[in-house]
Amino acid sequence: MRKNVRVVTCSDQRNRYFDRFSKEINIDDINALMDHQYSRNSLLAMRKDWNLFSIFCHVKGVKALPASTTAVRLFLEKESKSRKYATIKRYAVTLSLVHRTLGCNDPTTSLSVQTLLSDLRVAKKNDASVTNQFTKDHLDALSLKLESSAKVSDCRDLAIYHLMFECMLKRSELKQLLYSDVNITGDAVTISLKEQHYSLGSQASAYVTKWLVLRGQHDGPLFTAIDRHGYLNDTPLDDSSIYRIMRSASDKLRLDVKFSGQSLRVGAVNEMAKKGAKVQEIQRAGRWVSAAMPYHYIGNKARSEEEKIVFKRFKPWD
Repeated sequence: MRKNVRVVTCSDQRNRYFDRFSKEINIDDINALMDHQYSRNSLLAMRKDWNLFSIFCHVKGVKALPASTTAVRLFLEKESKSRKYATIKRYAVTLSLVHRTLGCNDPTTSLSVQTLLSDLRVAKKNDASVTNQFTKDHLDALSLKLESSAKVSDCRDLAIYHLMFECMLKRSELKQLLYSDVNITGDAVTISLKEQHYSLGSQASAYVTKWLVLRGQHDGPLFTAIDRHGYLNDTPLDDSSIYRIMRSASDKLRLDVKFSGQSLRVGAVNEMAKKGAKVQEIQRAGRWVSAAMPYHYIGNKARSEEEKIVFKRFKPWD
C-alpha cells in the first residue's frame, strides 16, 4: 500500500539523518525516518536495499545521500546482472523514498534511470517465478487426509486452506482476519472482507466452525500461532507461519512442488474460470483493482500486459 511520504524539514534533524544514512543503517534508523508507517518486513527490505546501495557508493568513493543519478544508474545496472526485475524495481523505490523523505531531488526520476528500468522490464519480463497452483483436487485430498486428525494444527490449517481458496485470500488478508469477521447462522458461515460477504460451502463452514470451537476465544485474530508442543497462543499469524503452513500442504501430499501464499489464490482463479466465470467476475471475487492478475493466472499474458499498461503509473522524468 502506498503511504503518504512525510518530508523532514528540520535542518538539524536532516543533518543527523544525512550523517546516519551515509553508512550502514539498522532497522530502527529506517523505521524512524519512515515515521513508523511501514511493517517490519517492509522495513527489513528497505534496510537491506539501502545498505547494499551505501556499500556500493563507499566502494566507488561517491556519496550515497544525496546520490547522483549516475551512481543510482550504475548501481541498478550492476545488480541487474544477478537480480530479477522486481528486486531492481524495489531498490529504486527504496532509494526514491529515502531521498524524497529527506527533501532531496529524487535521482530515480531521471531520464537515464527511467530508461534503464524500462529496458530491464522488457529484458527480464520472463524472469518471474511461476506460482504453483493449489487446486480443488489438492484441497479435496488434504481434506480426506486431515479431517479426522486430532492435531490442533491440522484443524487450523485445514480451515485456512478452505478459507483462502473460497475467499481468494492474500496472506495479508489472512493475517488481518478477526473473529468479528465471521458470522455463523446454523451450519452456515459467512466471512466479511472489505465490505464483501463470502458464504462458505458446507465443507469449509464445518472446518472453520471446528477451528473456532478448538480456539475457544471469541475475539482477536481469527487464526493464531501454535507452538512446537501443539499449544495455542494469542499471537497472530505472520508471514513465516503462513509460509510453513503452505509448505506443510506440499509435504502432506508428498508433492515435489512447493506451494506459496499465492498458490490457493491462483488455484481458485482457475477453478472459477473452469466453471465458466468471466474475468470480471473473478476480478470482483478476488478484490483486484484491475483484471491484470486474473488474466495472468489463467494464462492470458497478452491481456494481462494490456491491463497493466492501463493501470501503470508513470513518474515524471527530469
